[in-house]
Amino acid sequence: MQILSLALRTSLMIHRLYGRVEDRGDCLRLETPSVPDYWYGNCLAMPAPPGPGDFGRWMARFQEELPAYGEDSHRVFLVDSPEGEDGDSSPFLEAGFELNVNDVLATRAPRAPVHLNDRYPIRPLASDSDWAALVETTLVVNADQPGYDRHYVEGKTRAIRQAIDRGEGAWWAAWDGAKLIGHLGLFWGEGLVRFQDVETHPDYRGRGVCRSILHAACESARRDPRATGAGRQSDSSHEGAAPNGGPLFVIVPADDGVRRIYESLGFAYREKAVDFMRPPRR
Repeated sequence: MQILSLALRTSLMIHRLYGRVEDRGDCLRLETPSVPDYWYGNCLAMPAPPGPGDFGRWMARFQEELPAYGEDSHRVFLVDSPEGEDGDSSPFLEAGFELNVNDVLATRAPRAPVHLNDRYPIRPLASDSDWAALVETTLVVNADQPGYDRHYVEGKTRAIRQAIDRGEGAWWAAWDGAKLIGHLGLFWGEGLVRFQDVETHPDYRGRGVCRSILHAACESARRDPRATGAGRQSDSSHEGAAPNGGPLFVIVPADDGVRRIYESLGFAYREKAVDFMRPPRR
């Protein structure tokens, strides 16, 4: 399956680091055996928005490809649709799916924030205690989000740490003593850098923590040959494969407030990211 979307391509790039991506011809099958309750890690990717009459076929394909997830389990379909088209979405919405259409931002030249917050030290996670602190802050930040229980967060964190320990990315955090107050992950490949889970502890929002972590992580990645692709042979047909010009940083903001943070650092609109998601029926 040929991928047009920069957002989907970078999502798959990350997923291959701790899960499996299999091309089935008419779709991509994503599976994360180590984190079975990761909805977006155990799903299908469509090659285009669904057309009339496609709903039943896609529901059947999900059951065929991921039979471990019964009728009452989650259903997630990523859509390769950089223009943001959702096709014949009505049957999905009527069946309880959420349609998510988000802007994708990117830049090769991130700017420093106007006001860097130097009150809190910023550094990559390294020790067991660092990763344990990440779990606790993630649980606090996502306390009202469905599916974010300790079992899920700890499982996903272990999978991510294994990829980072192999040198495939880094996870940066700001600290107030031993308390992790903000964090983000970044992963690289093919001259692209994709950010994940950019979050700030509720007690520390509005202090420039997110901007400062993002700036530190970008500056480090721009100097890191693993992120820039320096010394590697790149496929010039891929957007982002331009080591001499630095990596292309890609991010999908969760909302307009977060988007403004990235735009202040030089990120600009590139395309849309589309998916259909139905949480488990409980």
